[in-house]
Amino acid sequence: MSLLPVRIAGTGGFLPGPPIPNDKLEAVLGTLDDAPPKVKSFVGNLGHKMLERGGVRTRHFAVDPETGDMTHNFSTLAEQAARKALDMAEMESQAIDLLVISCPSYDQSTPPTSALLQELLGIQNCAEVEIHSNCTGVGKGVQLAYDALRTGRYRTALVAYSQLSSIYLRSCYFNQAKMDKVHAALRWILADGAGAIVLQANENGKPGHEIIDTFVESVGAGRPAGMTAGGAATDLMKASRQIPQLYEAGTHHLWQDFSAVNDYAAPLLLQGLCNFTEKLKIDPSSVNHYVVSIPTRQLYEDQIPLFLDRLGITRDNIKIRSEEIGYCGGAATLLHFDEMVRTGEIKSGDLAIIHAVESSKWMTAGFAVRW
Repeated sequence: MSLLPVRIAGTGGFLPGPPIPNDKLEAVLGTLDDAPPKVKSFVGNLGHKMLERGGVRTRHFAVDPETGDMTHNFSTLAEQAARKALDMAEMESQAIDLLVISCPSYDQSTPPTSALLQELLGIQNCAEVEIHSNCTGVGKGVQLAYDALRTGRYRTALVAYSQLSSIYLRSCYFNQAKMDKVHAALRWILADGAGAIVLQANENGKPGHEIIDTFVESVGAGRPAGMTAGGAATDLMKASRQIPQLYEAGTHHLWQDFSAVNDYAAPLLLQGLCNFTEKLKIDPSSVNHYVVSIPTRQLYEDQIPLFLDRLGITRDNIKIRSEEIGYCGGAATLLHFDEMVRTGEIKSGDLAIIHAVESSKWMTAGFAVRW
């Protein structure tokens, strides 16, 4: 069977609300007045230092600062990015016959967020798929769409990723008495945003913007989870331990193993990039742009020399891009990629690898495009 080439017809990104500077973060997310003394001391003494070392100056939250209410859910956030991608592609939403959205959670247990996004976009008929994933959700979504398009099953696909970190970060979400320093620290790292791309089977031979390949790899077997958030089936198995008991214990809180992230995230991201370029059968130094998931400056600063040496590149080829928008989880790479496309940073003929590492159960995933 002859496989069709697949090209990117449009990209889009969306950041909710105005940029929030570091000194206004608690004004939007709420204060932690009822947290344990050691947590409040940590916030007061080390919060600003973490922000300085992280290098993030502003970020966006889908939160109304006056009421504390959310302004978007996963599907409405993705809708905004999707419409921008469709506008760039000069397409109506009805042209989409495969819709894929990835999120770290969902709008409702049922119906799926993918069907809700389909309705928001006014698509009467399409195939839709929802992928439950964090940072590697973009690579997984693009792989699914890429394989479906090049075989001719579908002609045009929309792939979106929606990140609503603030759901887990507002003061109202916490049982503050059960908070620890990790729960507080995540408020200074994560942010909200959505990204989208339109993919098209290149039946007419339009030049450029061609997806070269995709890569998805999980290496988490035997490794403890690096990020957890309770409240789903595993936590509700016992009749005596339901939602009230989970809240009382603080089991619903988002938690990150920072020690494991410091030890494993950068090496696994680097190894994933090496495995991907080996699969592509290319010299990694020939890649013009590595658009990767680097959340904060201090996490990767010590590791960057290893990336430069092993990939044979310079700092111009791999950049930390979260300074103005914070770390938007799975949406980060698509947001950065969209900005690079719109500003002309990616030029005709450039080879870019968009790739992320996910700490939840240690995975990497991405895609390569010849612009």
